[in-house]
Amino acid sequence: MQNRLFVLASVLSAAVASGAMAQVMTASASPVTSTAGTSVQREFVVNVTLSGFTGAVGAQTTFLYDPAVVEFVSAAAGDDFPTLIYSNHVSASSKVTVATGVNVDNPTSGIASGNIAKLTFRTIAAACADADAIIFTAGTIPSRVTDSNGTSLTFTESNSVSVTSLAPFTLAGTPSNVSVAADAGTVSGSLQSLTAPTASDSCGAALTVNASRSDSAAMNAYYPVGTTTITYSATDAAGNTDSAQVTVTVANHQLLDASLSLAGSISGSSSRSIRVKAGASTQLVNVSMTNGSGTASDVQVPVAASYSCVSAKDAGHSLTSSGAATVPSGTVQYSTTLVLDQGDSNDDDLVDILDFGIYVGDFGAALAGGISNFNDDLFVNSGDFGFISLNYARRGTACGAFTGGNPRLAVSVKQLRREGLGYLAASDLNRDGMLDSNDIVWYLQNGIRPSRPDVPSTPW
Repeated sequence: MQNRLFVLASVLSAAVASGAMAQVMTASASPVTSTAGTSVQREFVVNVTLSGFTGAVGAQTTFLYDPAVVEFVSAAAGDDFPTLIYSNHVSASSKVTVATGVNVDNPTSGIASGNIAKLTFRTIAAACADADAIIFTAGTIPSRVTDSNGTSLTFTESNSVSVTSLAPFTLAGTPSNVSVAADAGTVSGSLQSLTAPTASDSCGAALTVNASRSDSAAMNAYYPVGTTTITYSATDAAGNTDSAQVTVTVANHQLLDASLSLAGSISGSSSRSIRVKAGASTQLVNVSMTNGSGTASDVQVPVAASYSCVSAKDAGHSLTSSGAATVPSGTVQYSTTLVLDQGDSNDDDLVDILDFGIYVGDFGAALAGGISNFNDDLFVNSGDFGFISLNYARRGTACGAFTGGNPRLAVSVKQLRREGLGYLAASDLNRDGMLDSNDIVWYLQNGIRPSRPDVPSTPW
């Protein structure tokens, strides 16, 4: 059996004498002052109060208590009837009588409402269902209230006692701390629905759990960027309390999922380094591509109300592609779908003669995802040249504007060396001192083999 303490709330309905207003005597132990002790040996104070009286100066009341549940400790005058006139405890009959009065220096004014007595009891057993642990009783000395003339104010006693546990309780099911990105599509932060903990006293009665936020906002309002503390608390009828705190931390960024596809026929797999731009943010993320498709997930982007344009570029293979980001229904992240056109091996956002030169140098075995291996197989060959051919002389576009410079369609071997690109001289397949469309024609007619004899290039 659980250990329990209890409070008393017993209200007497007062009679109305000679047209006077209602007069009520109330005994209440809520809230109580509990002292140290075990859960079934705690002291609590029953406060006896008056309300609705005219000029009350003295009172006496008798209580009967259940000795199997509580034991009497002491009786004292009340805050407003500070004079203890009489106190008697008869343990054999489990009865307590106390009489008090107003300050003897001012006996005529009396009170209309106030505390007239304090009775301290100690619990000795758990008794959640005991409906009459402490009650008013007429006995040989009935309850009585008098005015300054000694006239008794008549009222009819009516006992209505409820018993509630006073044992400490603990909040159950407190949610965990939350750390999230800001919701997409707003600059207000993040909406979070936290399930509040529950609480019940040790008699099993459910308690109201209150919740408040450190920013004073409503619980269903957005949580701003930063950390907000939620305090949950509950108080039982005895004044016992318990509380718990939970934090909601909203990061100063939102999240973007970019669904990417590589244009053309792709049958292999690779890991691609994708440069994603959104607003002032640029991030390089690794994306696993299978059969030309993959997703850059949970890319962190600055907090913004919307993104009309985001862009992505495979740093070693594709031109820049861009499009609007949306917030799909039921989600809190931005989403976009982009198609990447390949053929740019040197990351200048152009497909031109330099990319052809790199292709010629890479021709042969390669790892999937390597430079010039656009179709993700294990070779650099004519299948990869198709991507350069398809997108030759094209530039990347971001948010409606071209990126990169102008495609280079011809460059001398001498200029390549001056630019530190002398390794591309071998791509001058027809050995005329120029890397240009004639070398592409040579490749289409003869494959990867230089013409003979070599044509000497202009010395430095």
